[in-house]
Amino acid sequence: MRARRQFVIGLVLSILFLYLALRNVHWGEVWDSWRSARLALLLAGTVMLVGSWVISAVRWRLLLFQVQGLRVRDTFAYITIGYLANTVLPLRLGDLARASLIGRKKQAGISRALGSMALERVMDLLMLVAIALGLSLLIEIPTPIRAGLSTMIAAALVALTGLIVLSSNQHRLAGLSVWLAKVMPQKLAERIMLVLRNFSSGADVFRRPASVIGVVLLSASMWMLVGLATLVWIKGFRLEVPWFGGFFVLVMVNLGSALPSSPGYIGVYHYLAVLALSLWVPDRNAALAYAIGTHALNMLANVGLGAFFLTREGVSLKDIRSEVE
Repeated sequence: MRARRQFVIGLVLSILFLYLALRNVHWGEVWDSWRSARLALLLAGTVMLVGSWVISAVRWRLLLFQVQGLRVRDTFAYITIGYLANTVLPLRLGDLARASLIGRKKQAGISRALGSMALERVMDLLMLVAIALGLSLLIEIPTPIRAGLSTMIAAALVALTGLIVLSSNQHRLAGLSVWLAKVMPQKLAERIMLVLRNFSSGADVFRRPASVIGVVLLSASMWMLVGLATLVWIKGFRLEVPWFGGFFVLVMVNLGSALPSSPGYIGVYHYLAVLALSLWVPDRNAALAYAIGTHALNMLANVGLGAFFLTREGVSLKDIRSEVE
């Protein structure tokens, strides 16, 4: 029932944001913007986006340094399969899909994989917040967005502190489990301990300072490349936006992805991209052309690469969904 409610809420929000993005649009002008777009720049931006996934794969391999025989091409394959699952399956099953695959195929342990991905999310959030803080020196960020950023900064710092504490106190989890079982219902205690073990098993990287530095540098490089890809796409659609505008669009659409939505972030992505571009692009039709075009390029990359590696792994989306469920 909870999953159904989440799906319905996501679908309703997607429809709402899609309506907000498409209202008062002249499709003839949108079509003109597509026809005048520079294909070479659109393809270049897409290649840069895929390049950021390669960096993400290197980072994930570094986080899973304990797993023997795991290669970067394996982590890249599972990342793309996760993106495919997020694109075509409800409830954003991508993270669970790649955790399940790497746990079964590489004996990495699903808990360890989930913990490493939790650390990925914390690092990504910190990088996006850092970009937003840098942008605040160049542009006036609207008050609602600043309030949201403040909340996310607090959440990211709390999560990061929690991961560090768990990493340095794994030997105390057994005692904590016994104590929780005494003060709360057993099922609740078991769920809490499952989450804590997932996080702690993925936070072992904090015991290796050199690896922590590597994760931070890889995270910064990845988001820098995505920001440049966004800027190249903007130039491909001939929009007059300053260089830092691409990073503002990046922050908006990625922080907005935390909202529930339909598969592929349909509607949410489009509205937030148009909203971010409205600071410099008064023509909603041109901004919507960018939003639809870049979303399509992103989805094509997700589906194309994800389907290729899914076939290579010899599994189907039905298998993944059944295993995740």
